[in-house]
Amino acid sequence: MSAKPSAPHISLSDFPVPFPKSSELCSKLTVTTGGYGVELESTVPGESWLPGQPAVPLSSCANAIMPYLRKDLMTPRLDKMFPYLWLVATQSSSHISALHEQRVRGREVIIAENPELHLVWADNRVFIKPLPPYLLSHAFWQAYLTPMPITTPAVAKTPLLIPGITTQEDQEDILRSALGFMRTYYYLIRHESDFRLAQDLHILPASPLTFAAFVAFISHFSPDGAGSSKPVSVTDDFVSPRYRFGQLRLTRLNLWAKPALGQWKFHKLSWQYAETFARLYPPLLFAFALISIVLSAFQVGAQAAPQWETFAAVAAWFAVAALTVVGVVGVTMLSLLVCMVAREFVFAMCVE
Repeated sequence: MSAKPSAPHISLSDFPVPFPKSSELCSKLTVTTGGYGVELESTVPGESWLPGQPAVPLSSCANAIMPYLRKDLMTPRLDKMFPYLWLVATQSSSHISALHEQRVRGREVIIAENPELHLVWADNRVFIKPLPPYLLSHAFWQAYLTPMPITTPAVAKTPLLIPGITTQEDQEDILRSALGFMRTYYYLIRHESDFRLAQDLHILPASPLTFAAFVAFISHFSPDGAGSSKPVSVTDDFVSPRYRFGQLRLTRLNLWAKPALGQWKFHKLSWQYAETFARLYPPLLFAFALISIVLSAFQVGAQAAPQWETFAAVAAWFAVAALTVVGVVGVTMLSLLVCMVAREFVFAMCVE
């Protein structure tokens, strides 16, 4: 394994909108300026909300957009686990299987709106967060994500205030998360077959969209070199710590969540007692089968050579050890059941 990675510290103070307005796939928003504030307005009559989110109003006085972005894009727990992620997955942000490859590997795509679960996989499932329509809008990136000043003749070269932003670092954290998230779709949809699968799975916005238009848009989030038609390269230096890695295995996340987060699990795989204990049956049955075979061998050996005292002593010791192991396993299983019931009881008592 490679050495433990370090988190990026490059400033995004001059980071531009990653794509030109001609490449945007959502034209429902426009930027308006006035005084010292910046607002978004819908170009669709009667729609005064964030595209795809009717519960999030566009009005700056509501101050709802930035709190929503923190919840919808940021991955604080995975960022905190960053020093441990090299033990969880390949240390490469491009380690992301395209959608058709997910099918080849026998994985079912499960839609997950929680950004912490995006590209996390377990057994035959992989969780993918749908692409929000607002991230396809040039006006949205200009108004809320890129920290470059928006100026007007009345307020020349003066950065306009973004509602909900407390510090430049706060804004940069959201921008890093957005850049990293968008870059994952550059790897997820590489072929037209991936694009068709994405449409069937409803992880792309429901709009008249062609594969060519999507490729022209998403290529601006690639880590390849920038050029005249590509303002910037979205390399690992510009994304949040979580997105310096690709797919993450949930079983390993659950293992390292204990030292990294102080939590028993990162995310529960099983929601029923029967499923939890069913996962323990195969290894326990395998261990007990081995113990049974060894005990049978000792019994046959002791009967064949009763005068072999050393062999008899080892057989007696192993029999006691086997009984001890069975007792410890039984107590552990019972303790696990008691802990699970107690946790649910505490949770039920704490919920208002």
